[in-house]
Amino acid sequence: MKLSLSRSLSERDKSILLVLGVVVVFLLVYLIGVRPALDQLSNLAQERSSLEQTLASLGQVHARQQQQEERGKNVMTRLPIGAHEANALEVINGIAQSDKVTLVSVALGQSAGSTNGASTVQSNTGGTVGAVQSGSLPSLQYTISATGSTAALEAFFADLAKAPRLMTVTLQSVTGTANGVVANFTLNVYYRNA
Repeated sequence: MKLSLSRSLSERDKSILLVLGVVVVFLLVYLIGVRPALDQLSNLAQERSSLEQTLASLGQVHARQQQQEERGKNVMTRLPIGAHEANALEVINGIAQSDKVTLVSVALGQSAGSTNGASTVQSNTGGTVGAVQSGSLPSLQYTISATGSTAALEAFFADLAKAPRLMTVTLQSVTGTANGVVANFTLNVYYRNA
């Protein structure tokens, strides 16, 4: 038994075959060309957003590094070469006057017999000043007693932190009196060795 196709197809059969052929061609083009391209485009969009986030993060890291470098440069400008005791005292006195704080006493720091690599520095006033080696930066150490209003002392300590010389404050005691507040503290004024 043989199946034979008739060589003569009707017009209707020809148009059905033509439409079916066009559909198959479009389906193959979509499956082979368009769909992979759309998937790749979707993946590229996701990858782009991920890369943009990474770029933004790297920009923030770079900005932080620049800020830290600027802070480091700022710290180095606040560290003179040599102790410069007179300059340190002028800075402290100037800040106290501008904030309306009275310096009751300013005592020079540790004696020559201190430990941890401490050394003494000849004072411009003829005495010796305790120079304390704190980490890698030497410092002049002063024990200070100051009086003023609470607001004035707060402003004084804030201005010491922003002073042109690098300083650290260690508060020993704060006492309220009838005339205001008395603050006793140790002040380290840092410098670089020559």
